[in-house]
Amino acid sequence: MSLVATSPEAGQTGMVQYKLTMSQKEVLEALIRLYEQKRRLIKSKEIADLIHRDEGTVRNIILSLKSLGLIESKTGPRGGYMPTLKAYEVIKGSVTQIPVKLKKDGKELDLTITGIEILDILNPEGGRAILRVHGVIRKLLKPGDRVEIGPTPLVGIRIEGQVIHIDPVSNQISVKINRMVSVPRVHVGEIAARNPYTVAPDTDIRTLARELTSRRIRGAPVLEGERIVGVITLSDIAKALAEGRAEGKVRDYMSTPPIVIRETDDIVTAIETMNRHGVGRLPVIDSSGKLVGIITRTDILRFIAGLK
Repeated sequence: MSLVATSPEAGQTGMVQYKLTMSQKEVLEALIRLYEQKRRLIKSKEIADLIHRDEGTVRNIILSLKSLGLIESKTGPRGGYMPTLKAYEVIKGSVTQIPVKLKKDGKELDLTITGIEILDILNPEGGRAILRVHGVIRKLLKPGDRVEIGPTPLVGIRIEGQVIHIDPVSNQISVKINRMVSVPRVHVGEIAARNPYTVAPDTDIRTLARELTSRRIRGAPVLEGERIVGVITLSDIAKALAEGRAEGKVRDYMSTPPIVIRETDDIVTAIETMNRHGVGRLPVIDSSGKLVGIITRTDILRFIAGLK
């Protein structure tokens, strides 16, 4: 009996089939199970002990799996084996994923990351990431290039690193991790400040400046009745004062239409929105468009740092 699995080979047309014997499937499944449990390179003896097979036989099977690109190995006292991303596809089947674009020097490339595996995370010299890529790698990347990934969907991981190896056959890239950040998928409404200070459009600049200073805040949503019509910040106030218009009105200096975010959006979306529009605070609205709070860049940083 044999296991037949199909896997798309990036950069090629059609499908590549892997026909594994029951022995190959048994060894590969055991390697994946041990690797997921221990999160380190696995010895052939550990696999042999788990499936009650002769270690020499297991080694021979591992060699055949390596030739298919399903196993990676490292020699030496701390060496061993680990499954590749292709191994997971063959054993567990293709999983629907939301792809992530790869950036080089801040510019988005026509390369899509369809899988990421983090290795050596506790290594003091820095961890590695194995990226499975869709696209023609050789034309766009070379060892030494600085790349960025993420934030990824769901988990919200962002990685900055340097390409150290490219495998055009398996369409995988090895990256030395220089910086890795994980932004939790938490709803904005969970960390936003509720009942924020608001201001009316006809408030004069001098009065608002006094209020913001006394409250030690840098800006406020502008409400007309219950409708949010703008946002005004200390920078806007500084502009008015520089023009000698301390008696001017908020409506003349506020930013409109306001850049807002829904309370059910996550903080990754909040960060992206702030960066895209060059703002440091966002009014938070509910499903009906009513203002329910405000979230700032500082709120997000404090949450991520565990200070809140």
